[in-house]
Amino acid sequence: MANLDWNDWSDGWIREGYYISYLRDGIHYYEFVVQRDFAHWEYDWHETIAALTDSGPETINNIEITRGYDDKTNTNHLWQFIFGIKGQILLYIELPPDIHRHGIAKIPKPSSTNRYVSHFEEYMSPFHEPSFITEHFLMRPECDRLTVSAYNPNAIDLTPTLNFMIAKLVTERIGTVENGTQKPTSARWTDTLDKLYRRLIPQRPITLMPVRMPAEAPGGE
Repeated sequence: MANLDWNDWSDGWIREGYYISYLRDGIHYYEFVVQRDFAHWEYDWHETIAALTDSGPETINNIEITRGYDDKTNTNHLWQFIFGIKGQILLYIELPPDIHRHGIAKIPKPSSTNRYVSHFEEYMSPFHEPSFITEHFLMRPECDRLTVSAYNPNAIDLTPTLNFMIAKLVTERIGTVENGTQKPTSARWTDTLDKLYRRLIPQRPITLMPVRMPAEAPGGE
């Protein structure tokens, strides 16, 4: 999805009328998007980053998701977002705010001897043309806020800025599937849930939690 334009609502962005699915604690959730709004926000880094130094971690409370699933109304709230970068920094993401993203198995987090791992740079997602390579989702309870940190590899001080593009989504929960057992939230969703589970209806699977890989290949290396 890295080549999609940020303003291409036909492919990259989730919108009204879409079905989405996600996995949480071994349970598959299926939901229908009933409302969508667009938000745009520029985040100036909280401090100037001196040459060859770290900055952060900083939790960005301004984009905290305010509501999660409400069983009384059977609605859920989530944010889909991408971001562009202004400034030649190495940017690191933690989402949930205490879980590091984009690491690899044997070097999960950057270190003072290897900064160029699990990071984003400006060329990957320019400020004015954010890339879907930076796509993340905010949803309560686990992924309610985003934490960022950065490293300045340059010989000069920098104050970077992040350019957030956000689709704010309201969904209606269709139901769940656990170990093959389907549980629609109401009778009117029974047939739809079955077709979604059997992949007979187009849907957009989304990833909330990071994918964890083993530290070693089978048999060890």
